[in-house]
Amino acid sequence: MPPSFSIVFTSAAPLWVALALAATVAVLAWRSGSLRADGAVAAFAIGVIAVRVQWAWGAYLLGWFVLASALSRVGRARKATRTREIVLKGDTRDARQVLANGGIFAICALVVLIADAVGSIADARSTPSPLMTLATLAAGGALAASGADTWSTEIGTLLGGNPWSLRRRQRVTPGTSGAVTWSGTIGGVVGAVLLSGFAWSVSMIASSMVLPVALGAVVGATVDTLLGAWVQERRLCSVCQQFTERLAHCDGMPTLHQGGIPRLDNDLVNVACSLTGAVMAVALAAFGHGRA
Repeated sequence: MPPSFSIVFTSAAPLWVALALAATVAVLAWRSGSLRADGAVAAFAIGVIAVRVQWAWGAYLLGWFVLASALSRVGRARKATRTREIVLKGDTRDARQVLANGGIFAICALVVLIADAVGSIADARSTPSPLMTLATLAAGGALAASGADTWSTEIGTLLGGNPWSLRRRQRVTPGTSGAVTWSGTIGGVVGAVLLSGFAWSVSMIASSMVLPVALGAVVGATVDTLLGAWVQERRLCSVCQQFTERLAHCDGMPTLHQGGIPRLDNDLVNVACSLTGAVMAVALAAFGHGRA
């Protein structure tokens, strides 16, 4: 690949350092209430893998998590009040949420580690294979897409009014999947740009990859919204007639399936968001390179 589309891998952390750093961050996140215990275990595993690939991967992952956690905490009480009748889970993330947002990133990291181990480590890092370069680009796009979706949700819930449902074409309760606000949409785009720029600033991706990663992230977050509107499972409380993600609502009454694919919840939609960001970042970079 030409230099404009390549990346140079620098040193990775020793295993004991990766274990210590990932454990420290996971425990602090658990103690601060950002992660549940099972979420901390999942975050620990992803963190070890990232730091073992390259310091830059670990820095990108940590920066992404810190920013997402900080956004979750801003106006926490207001956002919880606005969405508690709708959303199934709060902002203390469990293992499924961690894997939904970071699983594709972790898979890309494993691809790099395997490609690195198969060949000569020194040669692989000084002259990365196309597979390693594409996996890096995909990882950047996957995490940026998840971040853009998180930024959109957090900012829209805090600053926006009642969002507009794309499917129902009317105002709905905050927290409803597939609904948008101007503040949330702008927040998602800003998040995509800042996160892709951050990936470049820590030397995870080359400067030529920033735009494909940012655009891929925006597309991923858009797909998340569309799937949330038309494909994600929708449930209805038989007592108050409110749509919700919860399996039980008023007085613990079971909610009824009213549309979408059964059991396709917000976590699975987030996986699709992340995967779309990864695929689109690679596709856009390849398209741009082909036109260059």
